Amino acid sequence: MRAHYLMAALLGLAAMPAAAEPGEAALQGAIRLGTLATLAPLCTLRDEAWAEDLRRATIQSSTGTTVQDDAGLRAAPGSNQTISAMGYAEHEALEDFAEAPGKATCDRVAHDPDLSRADRMVRDFRANNGALHPGS
Repeated sequence: MRAHYLMAALLGLAAMPAAAEPGEAALQGAIRLGTLATLAPLCTLRDEAWAEDLRRATIQSSTGTTVQDDAGLRAAPGSNQTISAMGYAEHEALEDFAEAPGKATCDRVAHDPDLSRADRMVRDFRANNGALHPGS
């Protein structure tokens, strides 16, 4: 339910004139991937470098930008909405992690079909961007 209110607010921001703003599907994807970027390291399923590259790849994907550096990613049209969606997801994921037994949360994350998609996104991002975090 909380995601519905966030989507309404983010879509309101997206309605403001700008080029290449992410649509609702991209923002929903950013929320799902932001949740994984937060919980996978907490569950020791992936490391923090993976999580950061997933966040970068999510910005690239949702905005359609081809830039590689953090400053360029933050400056891409629509990146603010994507970053906000991922920030919201992080907040909600941390709340859920604190409220639910860790094993139950981590089992859910380990079997989340989006985890494979996230792995592919990180692998592709690293291959296309010179492996910002080699060896991770």
